[in-house]
Amino acid sequence: MSVEAILDSMVDFNFPVVEYRGVSPEKDKRGLRLGPFGMEISTNELPPGRFAWMGFDLPSGRHVKALAEVVGVLAGDLEENRVIMRFKHIFPADRSILNDFFLNSLAA
Repeated sequence: MSVEAILDSMVDFNFPVVEYRGVSPEKDKRGLRLGPFGMEISTNELPPGRFAWMGFDLPSGRHVKALAEVVGVLAGDLEENRVIMRFKHIFPADRSILNDFFLNSLAA
């Protein structure tokens, strides 16, 4: 899937995001946009590699954890960067939660 397709599927959504390093969440970030295939975050510290486990809470209170790949970095304000991430792996239960979120958003 192209980066353009990932970006086109996203909706504006302000949400907290954490980066997992090991077992526990370590780095707090701010989500700007979310889609079924990826997300855009604002952060002052980029993930240390190409892939990172990212977790975020939906308005329903459900937590989703996904393995995300950094596919783009845009310069932002001051020390903040905007990072485009593509979901490489989401466990089936988390995928179901994310799909339900988008289905309910479209129905509203």
